[in-house]
Amino acid sequence: MSRPTRELSARQLDVLKRIAAGQSWAQIGSDLDITVGGVGSIGKQILVKLGASSSAHAVHLAYQAGILRRERHGDHAGFVAHVRRGEDPWACEQGCPEGERAYRTQRRNQRKENAA
Repeated sequence: MSRPTRELSARQLDVLKRIAAGQSWAQIGSDLDITVGGVGSIGKQILVKLGASSSAHAVHLAYQAGILRRERHGDHAGFVAHVRRGEDPWACEQGCPEGERAYRTQRRNQRKENAA
């Protein structure tokens, strides 16, 4: 497994996360208010730092190295993952509180049915 040669900057990490999420360079540039060429430049820096040959390879290496991690949101497992990382799951803006409420309601209803 290839190891990153240097740590990614916050901007490079943001671009890499967006690439991993499937955004095009045009979408990334629009979201970050930079040109497509600027996104390409940042992309090249990421490739060099990770020792990757393509954006897909960079994403793969970033997951292997632990730079990126798969995260669940919007359900009980996502809620618990926040807790295990020491984060406040109730502050998640990606649906974890709603998912946890639905999970707890479902469990409560199951207990009521089993008790009846």
